[in-house]
Amino acid sequence: MAPSRQPPRYPATAWLSAPAAAAAGALWLSVSGAAGAEEFFPIRDQNPLLRGFYLPLPSDARRDAGADFSATLLVSNTLNVESNSHESLLVDGESAALDLTYENSLSQNWRFRFTLPIIHDSGGVLDSVIDVWHEAFGFSRGNRPFYPKKQINYFYSGGAANIDLSHPQTSVGDVAADVGWFAADDARRTLSLWAGLKAPTGTVADLTSDGAWDGAVWAHAAGRWPTWQMAAEIGVAQPFGDELFAGMAHRSSVFARAAATRALGSQWSLRAQLDGQTGHVAGSDTRFLGPSLQLTLGAARTLYGRWRIEMGFTEDAAVNTAPDITFFLGIRD
Repeated sequence: MAPSRQPPRYPATAWLSAPAAAAAGALWLSVSGAAGAEEFFPIRDQNPLLRGFYLPLPSDARRDAGADFSATLLVSNTLNVESNSHESLLVDGESAALDLTYENSLSQNWRFRFTLPIIHDSGGVLDSVIDVWHEAFGFSRGNRPFYPKKQINYFYSGGAANIDLSHPQTSVGDVAADVGWFAADDARRTLSLWAGLKAPTGTVADLTSDGAWDGAVWAHAAGRWPTWQMAAEIGVAQPFGDELFAGMAHRSSVFARAAATRALGSQWSLRAQLDGQTGHVAGSDTRFLGPSLQLTLGAARTLYGRWRIEMGFTEDAAVNTAPDITFFLGIRD
């Protein structure tokens, strides 16, 4: 197991500075176009050891939606400790990720999308809150009583792979470009096929890139009724290289998501969403690098004009397969 380290000294608000500043600027941006379908929350797994691999955001825009912009801030906190005869893993820290997206129509049946993540890692501020929450409601505190608060330590050793990040960092992640073709899209249903490509614009040392180009293909289906919306996606992602795990993660993974949305009048809606994916790292027996399943609960509210705000939280529905908790707040038109 990785040696214990004292947490670095930095202001308690440092984890928020870079992403929050970018989010504040994003709120002033505006683009023309109609509102999207609001079938998914624009979120994905924030596992700090796997976020460098391509996992496309949900694609729930309508064919004729025009230009669409979104900015989503996700704050994740986790403490995972695992070891076996050939692996050692300690992931203790907090990340703040700002996902910026822009999409528009290419033609009557085609759309494109660009995604840019900005990521900050630190010891964070949520350790004590999560520990008190678990203790108050009788939940397992796991390893939290045995590790210092506000510590950042992302460590993995197994085979030829050696990952060790123990200092706060802020960096741009990998930029992705996606394109979708709509086979059907009307008031009651949507069927579309998507393909995407991710470029290695992030930094391997900061765990914001796998150091390679990645690709993905996926299908989207949605049904709409007066007060309910149901949607599902399934796809395959393929990294074309792997500098994080010394080639052990150079293999295909399957991802899927499903969501149910209930409208509460003309302004509010509630949503439950499940996200899962198969394991990335060949030969790993750790849960944190294996298949994952997450449950998201949240709400959306329509603001003035075409803008809407979305908020909620994500838990690891399959324990220890993803960050312990992720809170998110986003705005999109």
